[in-house]
Amino acid sequence: MRGGVAPGLHRWRLLVPLLSAVAVAVCASGARAQGTSADREVVSLTFEGNRAFSDGDLASAITTQATHCRSIIFEILPLCPLTDWGLVKDRAYLDPNALPADLLRLRLYYRARGYREVQIDTVVQRTDSRVKIRFDIEEGPPTRLRSLDIRGLPSMFDSVEVRKRFPLGPGEPFNLVQLDRGKQDLATRLRNQGYTDAAVLDEYFLPAGAHVADLTLRVQPGPRKRIGDIRIEGAGSIGKEVVGRFLNFGRGGYFSEQRILESQRDLYDLPAIRFASIHAEPRTDSDTLVDVIVDVTPAKPRSVRAGVGVTTLDCFQTQASFTHRDFLGGARQLTVQGRLSNLLARQVGGSFPCSAVDSVPVFQKLNYHLEARLDQPYFFSGHNSLSTSLFIERETVPGIFVRKSEGGELSLTKRLRRRMPLVLTFRPELTSFAQRSADVYFCINFGFCQPRDIDVLAESRWLSPVAVSWSYDRRNNPFSPTAGYYLTLDLEGAGTPTGSDYHYVRFNVNGADFERVTPGVVLAARIRTGFVEPTGGRVFSGGAGGEPVVHPRKRFFAGGAQSVRGFGQNLLGPTVLVVDSMASCPSSALESCVQNLKASAFDQRPIGGDAAFEVSLELRARLTPSWEAVVFLDAGQVWKDITRPVAPVATPGVGIRYTSPVGPVRLDVAYNPIRAQSLPVVAEVGPMGSALRELDRKVLYDPYTEGNPSGFTEFFRRLQLHLAIGQAF
Repeated sequence: MRGGVAPGLHRWRLLVPLLSAVAVAVCASGARAQGTSADREVVSLTFEGNRAFSDGDLASAITTQATHCRSIIFEILPLCPLTDWGLVKDRAYLDPNALPADLLRLRLYYRARGYREVQIDTVVQRTDSRVKIRFDIEEGPPTRLRSLDIRGLPSMFDSVEVRKRFPLGPGEPFNLVQLDRGKQDLATRLRNQGYTDAAVLDEYFLPAGAHVADLTLRVQPGPRKRIGDIRIEGAGSIGKEVVGRFLNFGRGGYFSEQRILESQRDLYDLPAIRFASIHAEPRTDSDTLVDVIVDVTPAKPRSVRAGVGVTTLDCFQTQASFTHRDFLGGARQLTVQGRLSNLLARQVGGSFPCSAVDSVPVFQKLNYHLEARLDQPYFFSGHNSLSTSLFIERETVPGIFVRKSEGGELSLTKRLRRRMPLVLTFRPELTSFAQRSADVYFCINFGFCQPRDIDVLAESRWLSPVAVSWSYDRRNNPFSPTAGYYLTLDLEGAGTPTGSDYHYVRFNVNGADFERVTPGVVLAARIRTGFVEPTGGRVFSGGAGGEPVVHPRKRFFAGGAQSVRGFGQNLLGPTVLVVDSMASCPSSALESCVQNLKASAFDQRPIGGDAAFEVSLELRARLTPSWEAVVFLDAGQVWKDITRPVAPVATPGVGIRYTSPVGPVRLDVAYNPIRAQSLPVVAEVGPMGSALRELDRKVLYDPYTEGNPSGFTEFFRRLQLHLAIGQAF
């Protein structure tokens, strides 16, 4: 209004004529547009003269749209620029009855954000079957906020600080959307301090002929209330006392909406609880007390799950688990789970879908994992939890080692804030290596190449690290996020005080960010880096060069379905070639003979490094509710000696995702650009290849150009295929 006061409750009277016109135009459009004008395709929709708001902001405010590419993936390929296929384009057609409503929508959009004198017109260029639409905009001067006055705040609030936090400040366009958001935020802050009935009203003055506004906020806090009775309903066998442990408020404390929501989330996080709701109930006998009702529904106490799957790394696998969600009371959870993998690896290993399984028989045997875990969700506080477990397993890391271990784990988790845990873990395990599985690793890295030395290293020894892990997870979905980020820091050490035969310090950083580019399109980025420093140990006093032995599980490797996808599992970074000298070359001419062998005569094995770096960019485009297309670029490197770094390698690729009940089923194809490498060679010598010998001369190794293939054949040789469950990160 001009030259007067407009109460905040009625401020939208400024926009009532426009709102009414929009409603009439929309109804008319709906009544007359049925089956009338799906003839002219909108090939262009532009905005001219807009400076305050982007084209994307304005396009999202109207219903008329232009034909566009269904996915940014089709722009990159590039199918959309080069074709006119309906499969790759989402076509839009003109509804002439919608244009007047869109014109009013844009005026309403501008005026609600301070541009009260905006003028907008449309220009439509028609051909026989196509149309181009342009909105010409004269924004005019904005009405700016001249002053902001806040009255009625309780004494505990600093009016200067409240004014600074308010999203609308002097000198800015008088934005009614920001005004509403600021009022809601202020009311929420009041409710978090016990003012359950708080209201924030606004008044503003618009001088006639001027482009300024004076705003006054009137706070009506009402009485400050404390919590009276707390009633817990529906706890069942879990017990009211257990539920009460996870409440962040108590009787007699000031009511806080934030603490109510936090407590509700904490209860939801308990596996023993299926549903939780907390709400306030006014009292009739007091205006300074409010009761709180906690309503919970227990989950089923027991469940059994089983499943089967296949990945390029673990071949066919099956797993089963039993869960008791209220074991011995107190909402404790007992989980017993088992897993078998490498099923049929001997029959199909090396071929899709088990292409990452090593060809050496010891790597093709059955793997297993059996674990019993007990989780105590309350440990002196609802913010602390304690977990213990016992396990036995056989683990295969193709081309590196086969490990057998049995042990346990004790971990204490402190929740610093929501989705920010700090975890202290002690994991002692008695670990050994299967015969002939880690020979190359110990020979190349530490100089132990004789059978008797390798046998000593393969014996059962204690690996007992203590680890501290901090993480912060802000993803909106843990399985297939479209927004948010996560960051994890891990510091781990083992030595004589922890009872470990392997001594080392290890640090690792892993983080990812997910940004929504357009509806259905997500840009994901990940970075991972870390290092390990051996500090001695009781395995041997040192290797051939006096180096302490690092357990291969603690060394860094890269390459594979969850890493740099242009490489096979763990094959990025330091590798070595293994050759069966008895089958390939006579011992008298071993050095010269090996130089003339074809690439297919060697078995490339990773040896890992003391440091690693990986980075990935991934563009994910939703095609249908169940299918997603992906374009990605991975890069990284592993360094055996961090003082002599090697340049990272980048590998591009594409993929497809299918959303299944167990998570995204992922198929990725990546291109490996690496050229011929000069690699060390280890020959299997002695009776039945029982000993290893590192040759003096390296071999130029290039499996992609063996036999002088055509460019087409070489290209397909360089493609690396990965099948897995779950996103790459």
